[in-house]
Amino acid sequence: MKVFKGKTLSQVFQENWIALIPYIMFILLTVTMAVINSNTLSMRWLANKSDATFTLVLVAIGQTFVLLTGGFDLSVGGIICVTNCLTAAYMGQTTGGIILWSVISLLVGIAIGTFNGYMIHKTKIQPFIVTLATQSICAGVALLILKIDGGNVSSDYIKAFLFRIGDIPVSMILIVVLILLWLFIKRTNFGLAVYAIGSNEKAAHLNGINVMKTKVIVYAISGFFAAFSGLFRTAQVASGSPTAGLTFVMTSISAAVIGGTALTGGKGGVVGSIIGAFVIKSIADVLVFLEVSSYWSSLVQGVLLIIAVAASAFGTLKKVGASA
Repeated sequence: MKVFKGKTLSQVFQENWIALIPYIMFILLTVTMAVINSNTLSMRWLANKSDATFTLVLVAIGQTFVLLTGGFDLSVGGIICVTNCLTAAYMGQTTGGIILWSVISLLVGIAIGTFNGYMIHKTKIQPFIVTLATQSICAGVALLILKIDGGNVSSDYIKAFLFRIGDIPVSMILIVVLILLWLFIKRTNFGLAVYAIGSNEKAAHLNGINVMKTKVIVYAISGFFAAFSGLFRTAQVASGSPTAGLTFVMTSISAAVIGGTALTGGKGGVVGSIIGAFVIKSIADVLVFLEVSSYWSSLVQGVLLIIAVAASAFGTLKKVGASA
């Protein structure tokens, strides 16, 4: 029998089977859709699925970094609202305007995230409270920019985000790039610090890790990805909305948790969160194909979230019991 670092294949599987749950969920949902609708696995469908899920994928990636440190970021919804409204209202039709307001939007997201990380570490206030406050502020600012849905989105801007190379959309290419980037980051000193802080912040500090710097960067990353998501949504719906991002707060956390990221920190990763985002979006598709009311989508998401959290807790308890 093949041995991995002193363990058999069977032992490795028993210790890590929980990490396979989101992938199994995604495969089952995809197979179900393929059985119901034979056109599901076409390249065109996959491309459309990638575009439809990309906004959630981006927010979930940023949320994953925060969750890995043991925190939460509830401000992501507000950041999406602000950046979506900014670009839709002010970018105009010129290339210069598009670039300028896209950069400004990303900087706004980074600034809000940096503020969150600094305040959480310095004041020791719970991340839930700090990010909920910034979420409320952002939601108010978004309403000041656009009181109702609207704006004037450039057709060039839309084409840039929804451009396809053959049948392959930009979103799918970016997902692959982000996965490769994550696989590199998780092996760097920064990536190791993120996991260390989530596992035991005090121990991480005693081992020379700059906790404040790492937390500020992590929340800034979350803000960046939320802003990026807002930019993509602007192109996707060709308008701005002061409530555009409110649904992404809980769904981004759900995607990360379903993907195997622990709410207690120190466990999980971006790849699983991306799969979790596709699982959430696939639920709605399956219900549509089965002609079931979309209102059941939230119920199913909740059940899957409970299963994911329970599985994570079970895995942790099993490992603790094994090491005792």
